[in-house]
Amino acid sequence: MLHIFELKTIKTVTMKTKFFIITLCLAVACLGVDAKNKSKTKTAKAITGKSLSNFGEYSISKSGQAMVIKGEELKTYELAYENTDNTVQIGVIPEKNCTNFILKTDKFEIEYVCNKGVFGVKKIRKAYMDIPKDMNEAVLDKVGYYSQRVITQNPKTEEELLGLIACYFPSLIKDQYKKTF
Repeated sequence: MLHIFELKTIKTVTMKTKFFIITLCLAVACLGVDAKNKSKTKTAKAITGKSLSNFGEYSISKSGQAMVIKGEELKTYELAYENTDNTVQIGVIPEKNCTNFILKTDKFEIEYVCNKGVFGVKKIRKAYMDIPKDMNEAVLDKVGYYSQRVITQNPKTEEELLGLIACYFPSLIKDQYKKTF
């Protein structure tokens, strides 16, 4: 009996992973078109698009409240989804060859970083933490996390990276927490 249960679990994880990969491919394709259109429009105040998740459409705009890390104010955006009540604060950390981002909510925090030309998710550094590690780990969907370790290997603009983050972020949240997000 245990063997059958293990097979069902493996099949479920495999199906979820395939669905996730297909969804991500569609998101990247949609984002490419949307980001190009937004970059041509200099007067656009917000970056918008479809998250291809239950969170619905997203909107990213400059935040009125700066994120402060180690006493330094960061350029900060607010990410809002049509089907969630809370916003996600995104702090921008410019690096030599790429841009890193810190995402914070009242329940969860994570980083998206660029390392040697690879952009992907990373657990938040201890120095940036505001939420206890065990609470953060309880919200984190491990399958979503590991599938996002590498999102792209091509340099992108800050606007394109923000769009990718908006599409990928919802899959980092466990299903049981998505309803209260």
